Amino acid sequence: MRIKNTLALGVQVVLSSVGLRLSRSTPTRVRGFDPILDIAAILKQQETPTIVDVGANRGEMVSLFLRAFPKARIIAFEPYWPCYEMLKSKFASAPTVTIEHAALGSSPGRQRLNVFSGDNMNSFLELATGPDSTIHEKFVSTGVEETVVHTLDSFCDRHQISAVDILKIDTQGFDLHVLQGAAGMLSQRRVGVVILEINFVPMYVGQPNFIEIHGLLCALGYRLVGLYNEARSNGYIEWCDACYTLA
Repeated sequence: MRIKNTLALGVQVVLSSVGLRLSRSTPTRVRGFDPILDIAAILKQQETPTIVDVGANRGEMVSLFLRAFPKARIIAFEPYWPCYEMLKSKFASAPTVTIEHAALGSSPGRQRLNVFSGDNMNSFLELATGPDSTIHEKFVSTGVEETVVHTLDSFCDRHQISAVDILKIDTQGFDLHVLQGAAGMLSQRRVGVVILEINFVPMYVGQPNFIEIHGLLCALGYRLVGLYNEARSNGYIEWCDACYTLA
């Protein structure tokens, strides 16, 4: 046993030197390293969860969800037409995946989407240009595109969706609006897990801070599971993914 522990420690030291971490995979336990594995543990390996992906972009998270939950029902919202068309083609053979050419927000209607040179940066908000912004010089505006906006509450009511097991939000600074439009589902404990992007540096004009998002979710009965996929600069977190589940 001592030899085994010594070997494990030696491997961990080597991995740490290149930014990696050794961890035992435990399917039924939250480990705090991989959000998908942790969500699977929270859901107790549920085979057919209902997943709502808000801001699906090119479908990276849809693919990860399908890998973890092959029988999941996934509803992916993407307001940018070229990405929507790409998603329709990419998941055409996935019968449980529905692609919606729309966005989610705090109120239904139509809204102008700011389109940038990197489509993963598209947002209903404008890029921040202050001295603390780390991205405004890397991306330029290429136009706007008007899109339909629903709320999660109204969409689920209209489509008779009684519960959402996983709500993933990546809307480039618009996340608080999406949560506000889901207040009914959240307060009624009809959303099991929320995973969303948190910005710690100014990226968009009017973006919420961590305290606003954390405070809203805690007030609705959710607890923070962990922070994942940190992007760092000069030793500080610029943004990361945060996972919450019902307390």
